[in-house]
Parts: sequence; structure tokens; C-alpha cells
Amino acid sequence: MGSPTVLYYGADDCMRIPVLRVAGFHVARCASVAELERRLQDDPEIAMVLFEEARGQSADSALALARRRSTAVLALFRHPAGESSEATFDLVIDPATPPARWLHRVSELLLARAGFTGAPCGWAQVARSLESRRRNGLPDEGSVRARGYRIQPEKRRCT
Repeated sequence: MGSPTVLYYGADDCMRIPVLRVAGFHVARCASVAELERRLQDDPEIAMVLFEEARGQSADSALALARRRSTAVLALFRHPAGESSEATFDLVIDPATPPARWLHRVSELLLARAGFTGAPCGWAQVARSLESRRRNGLPDEGSVRARGYRIQPEKRRCT
């Protein structure tokens, strides 16, 4: 089984797509509800749809479409001023959550729900490694450099 495919709906102001790619996920960004619908129709094997909430805007219409068109795990990156209904998502990630923590939780959820085991990309190991670094104070206090991406901790970048 290859890398899990993730759709990312939203602006990616917090640079989460590079974090996901470094961890071995195949990520496709969707800028509109129409594009989200097309991608869900074209690829029935989507493992997860991640929604980035915008200030004062709800992701509920895109969420409803994803629920109708897919059995993928649905997760929300919460904005402090967001208005989406949290109860309808499989996972809600608060704005100040460090990348290592949310990546670990996303990996665990996919492993449990979709049965992604032994993925050659090693994304579960990357999540564990990042979580270990977080416990030692590295990702929360400084940047992480991996494969050319400079990833700033979310609590500093997204307020």
C-alpha cells in the first residue's frame, strides 16, 4: 500500500501541506468546493480530507459535500474565530497545536480507521519522531528543518 492521499481544503496559511508531505503523505490542495467535489469524484481512495477554517467562515458546506461523496476521515484545523460545527468532524485540531502533535494524531487516526499499515513512506515513524522532539522542547521552541522546508511552530505563525 502506498502513501495515503490527503485532500487539503483551504488556504494553508500555516504551512501544513509541507509538513504532511515531509511525513510522506500525498497531498492535493483544493481551493474551492467545486474542486473538492471533482477530486472526490476522481479518486475514491482519498484517505482524509483536512479543512483549514478561515477567519469568520465556516467549512460546513465543504464538509457536507465531503460527507456525501466520501468515506474519508474528515479533520478540521480550527481557526480562533472560526464558525464550523466541530461535532461533525472526525478530528478537530486547535490553532496552537504543534505540528508534531497534530501529525501524530492524524497518523494514529488513519492507522486505526483506514488500516494503513507498513506504508513505505514511514509517515507513522515521522510522527513518532516529531512527537519525541516535541517532548524534548524542539518543535515548540524553534523551527524544524526537513527536506528543504522551514516549518514554523503553529502557535507562533497562526494566531
